[in-house]
Parts: sequence; structure tokens; C-alpha cells
Amino acid sequence: MAATLSLLECQRQFLAALYDERVADAAQAIAGNGLAPEARLRIYRHSSEQTHVAALRTTYPAVLALVGAAFFEQTALGYRRANRSPSGNLQAFGAGFAAYLETLAALQAWPYLPDVARLEWLRQEAALAGDAERLSVDALDRALAAAGETARIPLRPGVRLLASRHAVLTIWRYAIQPTEARLALPPQGERVVLWRAGGEVAMAELDRASFACVAALATGETLAAACARARALDVGFDSTACLDSLAKNGLLSAVIAAHSTEAPCSKA
Repeated sequence: MAATLSLLECQRQFLAALYDERVADAAQAIAGNGLAPEARLRIYRHSSEQTHVAALRTTYPAVLALVGAAFFEQTALGYRRANRSPSGNLQAFGAGFAAYLETLAALQAWPYLPDVARLEWLRQEAALAGDAERLSVDALDRALAAAGETARIPLRPGVRLLASRHAVLTIWRYAIQPTEARLALPPQGERVVLWRAGGEVAMAELDRASFACVAALATGETLAAACARARALDVGFDSTACLDSLAKNGLLSAVIAAHSTEAPCSKA
């Protein structure tokens, strides 16, 4: 006679069976009601699988377009088995998908694919991020005049950055809106800034110096330090143009005065 399971044990077995068909004991606690418990469990499992796969399709449309529907579904199911959703909210379910793609031998011929997935995950993060006051160009200039270059300039919550050794933005755009012309990839990688604009997620490629500046601001470094990082890569870096572009596109949230011994870097 089978031992009676507690409610918690029953729930754990059922959850395990949803992710792994080899877990058969969960069927003993299922009322068939005219259908074999094993068959009813398969229905539950299939429904759960399709829900998770659909969530990944929504988050990763470019990856789906690049690998095809059949391969994507099998990959998504493999990811699901290895990464159980921590909650019923599936917005966080695909967080590890890019890292999972890196483990697949079948994808070694497409080394750019994980970074395309990372770009798509950052798009979701940008879309779901909170909000903050938008700093205008005029407000930026006034604040910097008062605070000086030891100020820190935080980015708005929806801003994300990705530096890749692959042309991820070019590949993503081609995957989403393919053309008849053969895709010509640049030899160098791309550095991308993402932000929420008008209910959509906008993306733009940055040069090395501008990316270094923005990345430094994002981690809380002073304007002086951010400019120094940029000018180490490009002595002609125009900090005025960079900051004004960030403000015009609504990427900056404030100017915070701070004291620092770092050498100043002129905005002009």
C-alpha cells in the first residue's frame, strides 16, 4: 500500500512531474475523473511546456527568427527543464536563456546568438523598468554649471548597455526585418545603448569612447572620471555632444553634486 503523501509533498511531486516526465509518482495523487491519471498529467505537462515556450518566443523573437521555430521550441524545452520558473510571473523566466545557449554544442557555429539573446533580454528589462524624472538639455547645463565636473549623472532606470564582440544590433535588426539582400556584417563588434522611448524600446550603437563614458556614468562614476575613460580611447572625444545626445533622448535623470580630487574634464 502506497504511503499517504502530505499536501506539500504532493505539490512538490506534481511540480517536479511538470518539468520531468520521468517523475511518475505524481500520478497517484491525481483523480482521473474518466481519464487515466497519467494522461491527465501529460495534459498538464504539455500545457505548462507551451506556456513557458510561448513566454520565451515573446521575449526572444530575433533568436526565434535566426534558428527557426522547430529548433527554438526544442531549445526552449531544454532550457525549461534546466531552469524551473521561480514563480507564476513569467517575466523573469528567460533571464538565463543567453547563458543556456552558450552551453549548446549545436550552436557553436553561431557564436553571436547568445549576445543576440542578451540584447533581447535587455530590451525586456528596459521595457519593464521603473521610471524617473527626465533631465532636459537646459536643466543639464544649468546643473553642471552649479555642480561642476565632480558631479555624478545617473541614468534613468530603463537605460541598458551591451558591449559585444559581435554585430548584435545589425543582426537583431536583420532578424526582425529581413531583406532580400544578403546580410553584410561589419568586422568589429557593436556597443549598444537601449532605452524606453514613447512606450517602445529604442536602441542605438555607440562608439567606443561614448560607450565608455556612458558605462562609467551608469556605475556612479563622476563626470570627470567618465570623460577620462572616454578620452583614454579617443583624445578627441566630445563630451558636450555625448551628454547633450543623452539628455535629448531622455536617458539622464539628474545631476548630483559630489566632491572629488579627480582631474576635471571640460564639457565644452
